[in-house]
Amino acid sequence: MSANIIDSHLSNIIYKDIDQDNYSENAKTANVRPIFKKDDRTKVKNYRPVSLLNIFSKIYERYLHESLTPFVNSFLSEFISAYQKTYSTNHVLIRLIENWKKSLDQNKYVGAVLMDLSKAFDCIPHDLLIAKMHAYGFSSECLTFFYSYLKRRKQSVKINNTHSVFQVLLSGVPQGSILGPILFNIFINDLFLSIKNSELHNFADDNTISSAEVSVEKLLKTLEKESLVATNWFKENEMIVNPDKFQAIIVKRNSNMENQYTLNIDGNQVISEKSVKLLGINIDNKLSFDEHVSSLCKKASNQLNAISRLHKYLGFKEKEVLINSFVYANFNYCPLVWHFCSAKSVRKIEKFKKEH
Repeated sequence: MSANIIDSHLSNIIYKDIDQDNYSENAKTANVRPIFKKDDRTKVKNYRPVSLLNIFSKIYERYLHESLTPFVNSFLSEFISAYQKTYSTNHVLIRLIENWKKSLDQNKYVGAVLMDLSKAFDCIPHDLLIAKMHAYGFSSECLTFFYSYLKRRKQSVKINNTHSVFQVLLSGVPQGSILGPILFNIFINDLFLSIKNSELHNFADDNTISSAEVSVEKLLKTLEKESLVATNWFKENEMIVNPDKFQAIIVKRNSNMENQYTLNIDGNQVISEKSVKLLGINIDNKLSFDEHVSSLCKKASNQLNAISRLHKYLGFKEKEVLINSFVYANFNYCPLVWHFCSAKSVRKIEKFKKEH
């Protein structure tokens, strides 16, 4: 409603800052809200810090984002799916699974190593990010402006109505900002240049090395070598990588694959598992997705039970909204990935729908 009134004033502020290659100090202050992820609520590592920025900074960054995106897309890897229009986790998972199926049809062994990073957004060195932007062709004036954007940012942690004292950030891009994700993509883009003998499947800080070989011995060597290359890249770029938390999976068509295989990555032993979870999808070593479908049905059933206990307080429309938003949403997440599951899982889904 106020756009027509404040538009010219905001534009003058933004254009003045850009002309002076200086990002407004008033837009660099944030309140950080810890968002719980999983597991133990008493451990700090299980919370994601999301920066709550003021409205002015959101408008400011949106304008910069729209101006920056066309140039960044000109050099960004086509396999970076996070934080881009028309891309989603679906693209990453479909690419992975379809490539696996193609290799399995060629009677090859396929496998993957799921890498674990800690606080990826918070670890990005500002000077290194600016150096990479320079290598990609950003002008000196633009680099000066973004250096101003990154430096002297202040934040405090807010829990309920309590604030901590403000601290100056020494590294990282703010989670919850509009420019943070695109700067992260710029920073991680050259990782794809290092991975030459396998495939890298990336979505934000989720990175998976995948390969296919005619023998399991050769496959293990390839995965070990390429995972070490990626691990060294993360270390050289000052990111925190945890090889001891890596996961691995090996798949072969028409084989029970009950054997566990051991990979040696950066001095750590990673044992292959029967099932791994990637981007919210449980992938088993038979590509049957039985475990994933069972998990979906169990979760949806629990949600329906919770709604049924509240049925006295809910009208028909409220129930419909809850069921569509929570229950059916489980089956609407990346269905193209697990849709061609086993006959057993198909019957389980049909049974669930009939009973509920």
